[in-house]
Amino acid sequence: MKKIQVTLTVEEGKEIIALGILNHSVFLNSVEKGKILFKGGTTVSRITEKLVGVPLRISGRITSRGTVSTKKISEGFHSILYEKGEWFGVDDNIVEVVQKFNHNDLIICGANAIDYKGNAAIMAGSLGGGNVGRSLSAWYTEGAKILIATGLEKMIFGDLDDVVKKASRKGKSISWGMAVGLMPLPGELFTEIEAVKQLANVECFQIGAGGIGDAQGSSTLEIWPSTDKDYDKIVDVLKEVKSKSIETSGVKESLVECEAICSSCKGHIGCGYKSKFL
Repeated sequence: MKKIQVTLTVEEGKEIIALGILNHSVFLNSVEKGKILFKGGTTVSRITEKLVGVPLRISGRITSRGTVSTKKISEGFHSILYEKGEWFGVDDNIVEVVQKFNHNDLIICGANAIDYKGNAAIMAGSLGGGNVGRSLSAWYTEGAKILIATGLEKMIFGDLDDVVKKASRKGKSISWGMAVGLMPLPGELFTEIEAVKQLANVECFQIGAGGIGDAQGSSTLEIWPSTDKDYDKIVDVLKEVKSKSIETSGVKESLVECEAICSSCKGHIGCGYKSKFL
């Protein structure tokens, strides 16, 4: 048996995840028969760039300064709806849009945390998670499928069933960036492992995490192809991904992080930068 070992940086991992999603049977079914909601994030933005040539506006993000937001509200949409080859911005009416979803429809969302049990959660820095948070109940009640596109670097040491109960926006004495709580995200996890398996008939498992320089946050995978054809297929994909210089996906202006005091501060609490303590 031929075996492959590869280290994927965080951005290379997002590229692989996007390629895998575009080949997923649930995704292809919704393209043909239903609708797809893309909830904003850098991984999901990479998918929309490939599908319709449109990056998403990035809202919250984690940088070396902590859990911060965008410097100013920029043009572009944080979340879009794809239907019958066309796309529409749905930031203002996402609740009403999702309430009309059914079993042929799909929601693709990233995550800020995943655990060993397959649980996922997303951070909420604004009250109730904003419009997305208010739409969450309909994500699960109307029959839509949910794919959680997230890199293996989001794995936390802990059980999210417990952690979600403990974390909160309120009650923190200081926060490097906006204080956040966690919203659980039931759905199908789709990491680099699932993506590699989607792109060829292989076994795939993680054998290492992290690194130095550009490899900080990286994932090292071992891949066992079923046939020589699958070996060639996945090696070609990996060589193509690793030969490119891959930038963070998203509307460029929205990738500039906030500076206190700015327009993004209004709905956030606990931020040490906002209070001038940091």
